Amino acid sequence: MVTPHLPPHQAANALLPHLLGQGLAQRGHAVQYLTFGPSASAPGVSYVQRRSRRLRVTRIPQALEAMETWMRARPMIAAADVVHVHSSTWMNHVAARMAVSRRKPYVLTHYGTEIWHHDGRDPVFRRFNREARHVAFYSRALLEKATELAVPSRESSVVYPPVAEAFRPLLPRQREEFRLRYAPAGGPLLVNVKRLHPLADQHTLLRAMAEVVRARPDATLLVAGVGEEESSLKALATSLDLAERVRFLGLVPNDEVASLQGAADLFVLSSVLEATPTVALEALACGTPVVSTDNPGGVELREAFGDDVQVVPKRDPPALARAVLAFLDAPRRTRPSSDRIIQEKFRLPGVVDRYLALYREAVGA
Repeated sequence: MVTPHLPPHQAANALLPHLLGQGLAQRGHAVQYLTFGPSASAPGVSYVQRRSRRLRVTRIPQALEAMETWMRARPMIAAADVVHVHSSTWMNHVAARMAVSRRKPYVLTHYGTEIWHHDGRDPVFRRFNREARHVAFYSRALLEKATELAVPSRESSVVYPPVAEAFRPLLPRQREEFRLRYAPAGGPLLVNVKRLHPLADQHTLLRAMAEVVRARPDATLLVAGVGEEESSLKALATSLDLAERVRFLGLVPNDEVASLQGAADLFVLSSVLEATPTVALEALACGTPVVSTDNPGGVELREAFGDDVQVVPKRDPPALARAVLAFLDAPRRTRPSSDRIIQEKFRLPGVVDRYLALYREAVGA
């Protein structure tokens, strides 16, 4: 597995390789990871040190990372039957070229950004896709965008992300305990779990929350995540007089995220761009309905889960507030059909089955 992140990072391209590796190991397969991180390696994990961003225009950091990738990846690729490359980074490209030079097949998974922002012309990126034995996409919308851009591939398909077993409905007593912890005064509990980034657009979420609070002053919003927008979001919350109604939790461990999702009345996703929003799937797996903007992933989930996912226009705080208030007027948990969809399409065993089939296809087994 070649991936830019592993837990405790909560990005999709950290969680999928981690969960997939666990599922493969449970079936007797050996899994090793190459990722960015500290200089010291850990059992089964080899790290490439990320160099200074300030010097990246000089290409010196990339050259050092490429050299270290070559050194650390060489024995791993030599021992591998198949290389699984997650996302598109400098390290991933080097590892993919090494796999080709050593006649080792690689499977490539795209998560979003590298396709959404591709201009259709980058020859290095096009070769990266063309030389993969199979290109898997995190959502149907992402595959459609790649097709529109004529990104080359030998074979391609959609493989949806897995939802970890921790994300399940809480028992009533547990749910009440967590609700008292996060909102001791009672009232509706809303949750957003996402990196604090412009594409997550929590600014729209906070402006919508200001309208929600005018109608429901007992409502609480929990925002779990860190990122470059943290200071501006906290300043906006203060200016909107939301200091008592919005809590910024920072980076929350995944097991606690599951408790947040299960305790919430509603998960609110304000992103302007998503492939498959894993955080929304996790909420649904916990029995919590979702209100999402009409980003591609939100629309795709609405098609799959029906009324358990409500969709509103992007960057429209009044529309988002109206959808939240409509739900709070008639609160409920998700329907049994949503649980069946999660079990059939989004649990780890099925995702492991799908990727194992791609690996066997890649090695000609």
